Amino acid sequence: MLAELLKHPRALVLSLLLHLVVIVLMVVNLVFADKPLQIKAGQVAKTVQAEIVDLEQIEKQNKAKELEAKRKAEAAQQKKQLEAKKRAEQKQREAEQKRKQEDAKKAELKKQQAEQKRKQEAALKQEEKRAADAQRKADEKRQADEKRQAEEKRIADEKRKAEEKRIADEKRKVEEARIAEEKRKAEEARIAEEKRKAEEARIAEEKRQAEEARRKAEEERQRAEAELKARMVAEENQRRLNSLREAYILAIRQKVERNWIKPAGSGKMPVCEVHVVQGPGGIILGVDFGDCGGSTATYRASIENAVYKAEPLPKPEDPELFERELNFFFNPSIQ
Repeated sequence: MLAELLKHPRALVLSLLLHLVVIVLMVVNLVFADKPLQIKAGQVAKTVQAEIVDLEQIEKQNKAKELEAKRKAEAAQQKKQLEAKKRAEQKQREAEQKRKQEDAKKAELKKQQAEQKRKQEAALKQEEKRAADAQRKADEKRQADEKRQAEEKRIADEKRKAEEKRIADEKRKVEEARIAEEKRKAEEARIAEEKRKAEEARIAEEKRQAEEARRKAEEERQRAEAELKARMVAEENQRRLNSLREAYILAIRQKVERNWIKPAGSGKMPVCEVHVVQGPGGIILGVDFGDCGGSTATYRASIENAVYKAEPLPKPEDPELFERELNFFFNPSIQ
């Protein structure tokens, strides 16, 4: 606690002053307890004022001493820092000088090494040149020997090849004469064989052509009969399918017409081309109109409703006649 008060000297002085006033009052009270109180307030105030002035003087003196001590400490610190800076600068100068000396030594050593390397390289180049000259001379001699040997070999080879060619020509001429004779005989035999085969082929071709003409005539007759029969069957089948299709479309149209309800107040009701898209089993998938000249939307809607009411649409007698998309003409005049 005392340390805290020392940090705040003004508070310490005021505390001491208050304690001193309390002690003085207690003493006065004990001395004059049985006497009438004759001490004036002014006297006490003067006493307290004097004490406060003395304490302020003491505080000022303490602050002055503290400031002086602080100034001396700062001066000593600055002196130490200045001396340390001088010592550091001296060490830096010494280190710089030492570095320069070492750099000079290194440069000298590098120069000596470079000179030594240059001499070694010069000696190496000289040795390499001497070895290259020796190698060049050896190569020139070797090449000259090889060239001479190659020329000798070439002459010998030419002589050998000329002799071999002469012998080969003689053998070739003999062989050519033999082959020519064999070819002549073979050609004569081939011509005779070809004549024989040609005659046989001519006779066979005449027979084949005659047989082919007979066969084609028979095939043409059979084909004509088959085509006539197939055409008659197709026409009959087509007539049957056309009749069945007409009946199929008629059945669809009649069922739609049976389910049609004439719209009230209808205007013009022309013949309309109705386009129907159906699925398996006669399920209606969509209804559209083709030529329906001058018709009203109400009239077309009544036809469309009749188509949906006719679901499922009638099935064709022949499943091949089923059409996913079909057209028919709706004519209200026949109702």
